[in-house]
Amino acid sequence: FMAFAHVLYAQPAMNSIANTDPAGAALPLRNLQIEVRQMRRDALSNRGAGVDAQVQLGSDGRVHLQGSLQAQDVQRQQSTTATQQVLVLNGRSAFIALRTSTPLRLMQSFYHNGLLHITRGTVLLEAGTGFMATPSWDGSGQVMLELAAQQAASPNTSSGIGSSVLLPLGEWVTVAQSEQSSNVERNGLGGGASQSGQTGLEVQVRLTVR
Repeated sequence: FMAFAHVLYAQPAMNSIANTDPAGAALPLRNLQIEVRQMRRDALSNRGAGVDAQVQLGSDGRVHLQGSLQAQDVQRQQSTTATQQVLVLNGRSAFIALRTSTPLRLMQSFYHNGLLHITRGTVLLEAGTGFMATPSWDGSGQVMLELAAQQAASPNTSSGIGSSVLLPLGEWVTVAQSEQSSNVERNGLGGGASQSGQTGLEVQVRLTVR
């Protein structure tokens, strides 16, 4: 995927009250910094088996076959990270571009038995798009982040379909993820080989008050 490049800034604000959250409560007029990092992990495994055979003509005139069985198991792992920062006024929206070739699913949070759970939702981000992020901070140690999928045909335009994630301030939390796997097998006269791969992609967000 391509590294993020742009940084957006909002006008600095003093401590006062402006904007409202989805419930209609007033929000502190502060800037929030949204840090986004995109982490990709690739794992590749190659396994194969073959026969190394040699044909020799003996002194007795007979043909002798000598061979050995060879096995191979190679595993490789690689990880890459790209980051960006966006500064936005509390309660306002900012567009987060995710130029990836892999579709992602947005996360969502909910309370169960008094505990906060974050799990994969049903909203799909198309490859090469992004999402609109709208943080709502009420002055506590948590911030509600509204995530809306972007329309592929209309850059910087939300589709109106999204999810909500409650984030602790100053902590990295996964807001979108994807996982793909592949498996290829090849067989020949000298043996066979298989190649399997797994690609994991996570988008994490951290919010701080400025």
